[in-house]
Amino acid sequence: MLDDRLAKLSDVQKQCIRLSGEGRSSKEIAPLVGLTHQTVDQYLHRARQALGAANRREAARILSEIENGRTFKRFEFKPKAVVEEPDSAIPAGPTEQDERASGLPGLPPIGGKPNDLTPGARLVAISKIALFILICGLAMTLLLKGAFVALS
Repeated sequence: MLDDRLAKLSDVQKQCIRLSGEGRSSKEIAPLVGLTHQTVDQYLHRARQALGAANRREAARILSEIENGRTFKRFEFKPKAVVEEPDSAIPAGPTEQDERASGLPGLPPIGGKPNDLTPGARLVAISKIALFILICGLAMTLLLKGAFVALS
């Protein structure tokens, strides 16, 4: 049954399917087989119909199974290992500046793992920040009031 489907395909159609199975687009396949990209699309469409495939990738899989006489392993192709870049923009650990900034009186440390505080510790940290903002606001208000009194 598979050989009947294969007999319906021309050599150019088979070549187009093989090239599309490599991940090439119709525009990339066209110069390799000496056709326009529209003609390549038509050849691939007719080949898909002849093989009973839903898309190009499935047509390439079916053709590979027929020609090689074995089933295609879905997870056979594995990506190369990802190499970490040694020069990252994100610092590996706390810097001197971070250590100095975290030493401000009463403020929580800068950085750290996300959500590393317990709910109670979060409330304490939020309260400290709110108190710091309140004190800064009051100081600014007193400064402005003193400036208006001095100017009037």
